[in-house]
Amino acid sequence: MNAGPSAILGNGSLLVTLSARGDIERLFWPALDRGSHVGDLRFGVELRGAAEQSYLHDANVLLTRAGGVEVVDVVHEHEPVLLRRVRGSGEGLTVHCRPELDGFKGGLASSVDGERVVFYRRDVALAIGAVGAEAFATGLGATHGGLSVPTNGDAVVALAFGASSREAVARLDAALQQDFDSLVSSRVRHDAARIARAELSQNGAVGNLYRRSLLALELLCDRNSGSVIAAPELDPEFEHSGGYGFVWGRDLAFIVLAFLAAGRDDLARRALRWLPTAQEPEGLWLQRHWTSGALAPSWCRHQLDETGAILFAYEAAWRQLGDERLDAELWPSARRAADFLLGAIEQDGLPVATADLWEEREGRHAFTAAAIAGGLRAAAAMARRHEPELVDRYAAAAEEMVAAIERELWSDFHGRYLRTLGDPTLDVSLLGLAWPFGVVDPAGERMRATVAALQAELGCPAGSLRRYAGDTYAGGHRWVLAALWLGLWHRQVGDEAGHERALAYALRAQTKLGLLPEQVTDDGQPAWVVPLAWSHAMLLLAARPELGLSPSGV
Repeated sequence: MNAGPSAILGNGSLLVTLSARGDIERLFWPALDRGSHVGDLRFGVELRGAAEQSYLHDANVLLTRAGGVEVVDVVHEHEPVLLRRVRGSGEGLTVHCRPELDGFKGGLASSVDGERVVFYRRDVALAIGAVGAEAFATGLGATHGGLSVPTNGDAVVALAFGASSREAVARLDAALQQDFDSLVSSRVRHDAARIARAELSQNGAVGNLYRRSLLALELLCDRNSGSVIAAPELDPEFEHSGGYGFVWGRDLAFIVLAFLAAGRDDLARRALRWLPTAQEPEGLWLQRHWTSGALAPSWCRHQLDETGAILFAYEAAWRQLGDERLDAELWPSARRAADFLLGAIEQDGLPVATADLWEEREGRHAFTAAAIAGGLRAAAAMARRHEPELVDRYAAAAEEMVAAIERELWSDFHGRYLRTLGDPTLDVSLLGLAWPFGVVDPAGERMRATVAALQAELGCPAGSLRRYAGDTYAGGHRWVLAALWLGLWHRQVGDEAGHERALAYALRAQTKLGLLPEQVTDDGQPAWVVPLAWSHAMLLLAARPELGLSPSGV
């Protein structure tokens, strides 16, 4: 099973994934969760030997070199236009494209106009062009075409999207009229300004990875809605997974915490305002959504930790921002969510059976209980500001659940917490009892014993953890976010050495371009998804001073 792309480029509307040899693998537009529009796109350039690849100037500009050929790719910071300069290709360059607009091979049409070829299907048009090129296209329905580009050593090719052929061509022509180096400089300045909006990490060793994480997360943030997809889709046929180009409420809650920690309050506010648009009338959030807020295909009846985590993020935003207007906007959503969660608690104080954090099994889980208890505490804190008569109701339910965790999910026999009622399998999600939800004493004997067991059975000398004993998903490798999660617990308990080990592991786990994968093999290679938004969010959280996360004054 191959890992994800080597590089990503984009602007929040257009998202591009590229291979380690500079092949353009997928193009997503006008939303990051649309079907990829590229079936096959080749530039007729032979890159001999090993390819060298790097991002330029802490920016979303990609340089690929091999065998005397240099390729620079950049996406316009505002327009859905990708420009590629090929240097050292000889006297001519042939571009060939077999598009799959929205993933469809058929039902396409094309037109040729001198230096441009345009492919279109319904509300998606893709124009490809170059100055002085001769365009060609064949076929109706199953369409392909391209360009023949004369060159004196340099050739600049542009790909532009639009809702119509006319719109795509207008964007293409406007881009080709601009100097390529000026476009690159403009993108570098744009990305530098985005980084400058954030608070920098005080840990100099992770500075480059921290800045790349900021840029990567923003590329995965949908410009129109403010939501953030889990990763660029790499499994569109759902052959190995349920797909990644969607928005999970729980992942977004952790990403909001990361935006708050990094000082990207603008991105946090947009994501928080998106969350109520995806909420069910009953008050819960279901498994995952499209960037529009519409419910996406799911395989879980419900996954209640997501609703608790979102409530927790609402209160964390207040504690960090003190934004009265935003807090008032979120309160009706918080009240509906808290009322729903009250009805999802059994007589023993634990939540009803639901899907676990990893979406693989039904049960009554420790992480779910921690997220709900943390969410209800957050709702009580919010109620004090908006409807004080609800404070005691939410606070009492939260504390009853905290007591139930200690009573029902602590095992004297195993000497640690259980991940699920009746299931003693060790699972890294048990860290959620301490961080971020704080429903147990992070430094207490019980949590220390649980962490020691996690490290002993799931850990590795390098510092990471597998998700749980017996994990086989996508190879069952160690997860980057698990290492950082453990590091966040170490910071909670004042173990700076443990915290530093986690950051050091993330530095080793990053790809050559500074992207963080979902998993890492035993020999240190990225496995399966690259980049994973949750991995980058945990890096930001671990690299910045701790947020004040525990609701107080209830």
